[in-house]
Amino acid sequence: MAKPQITREDVVEAEDRLFSAQLISDVEILDQLLDDDLVAVAPTGEILTKEMDLNSHRAKTMVIEDASTEINDIKIMGDTALSIVTMTAKGKVMGTPLAGKFRYFRVWKRLDGSLKLLEQVLCSYHKINTTYRSAIDSR
Repeated sequence: MAKPQITREDVVEAEDRLFSAQLISDVEILDQLLDDDLVAVAPTGEILTKEMDLNSHRAKTMVIEDASTEINDIKIMGDTALSIVTMTAKGKVMGTPLAGKFRYFRVWKRLDGSLKLLEQVLCSYHKINTTYRSAIDSR
């Protein structure tokens, strides 16, 4: 019987599998984790599909040399979850060096018994002295 609900542990496991697959461009694992109708938004605002993501790993256009992740939050709503993850990474995109902190907002859903990544938004993350929340709270 398929598990209808998602647990925090399910999401952590899926995030770990995704991160490990991204590091070594394991297209087979990425294909299992990414939903066929994936919608991803890059920091440039470009909308990416599953096939585009897999092709970039196949072609090695993005090479991660060093990286770490931290799961900042997980919100669960039945068979769907939102994960917020910070990645610190160093590597190359099409031969151009890239390094920094990036924040992912991901939507996971249990489909056919396994977790699939449906949507993802990636943005550059720069910590500044005054956070948005502290600016709002001070009003």
